[in-house]
Amino acid sequence: MKTLFIFALVLLICRSMAANTGYVKLSSNTINKSQLIQDLRQLGAQYTLEKGIFQQKSTLPNGYWLITKTDGVYRKIYNGATYYKYIVQLYCKTEPYLIRATYIVAFKASNGNTLITSNSYSILDKNPDSAGVADDPIFIDNRLLKKSSDFQKYLDEGIEYTVKDAISKGLIKKSTYSFVRLFSIQDTGYSFPYGYTFLVQLVSKQGYNYRVRITVWVKYEIGEYYEPEYVIYPNV
Repeated sequence: MKTLFIFALVLLICRSMAANTGYVKLSSNTINKSQLIQDLRQLGAQYTLEKGIFQQKSTLPNGYWLITKTDGVYRKIYNGATYYKYIVQLYCKTEPYLIRATYIVAFKASNGNTLITSNSYSILDKNPDSAGVADDPIFIDNRLLKKSSDFQKYLDEGIEYTVKDAISKGLIKKSTYSFVRLFSIQDTGYSFPYGYTFLVQLVSKQGYNYRVRITVWVKYEIGEYYEPEYVIYPNV
């Protein structure tokens, strides 16, 4: 029994090593020419920050974060998907804080499916020499998106509008869509009108995925209405 356990452990380690080798570093020119690589870099950063702010022991300050430096982007093809490994420096403007984040985004070009397979960060400076900035967007805990919650209602409203409008404009394929993955939620940073921005993945009935950023505005008075806003990110 002990021998079988050791064998299984070694096999697991070998598979893990195989999955994390074979990366090729991309040039700055390649990164700058690819909107997809840049979009996935931002998506992975927001996902990592949400986890660091709400779900990690080494809690990060909530506020407006920027990618200030890209230390490296690496790419490999594995099991029909492209894996992008990012190493970036992230800076919080709201409460000066600097970290280095590492995350891997798996992307399947055939159907647009996108998944964060790993993420981590290390603290570089807890108090950079600069002033903080107020009234910028902050993150919302993803776990608050629950059935029948206000956040779920806002997202459902935003998805319904986005799908209908995007199909009418030919921006996405005509189909029935469902919500499959949440990467982050942020508020808009505005006092009025106030709203929330959801970075999500939608999938069509045929199995094709889109990464979409949807902003929904909160209504304060009866009859008040501001149309949701959205950005559909290209899969090429």
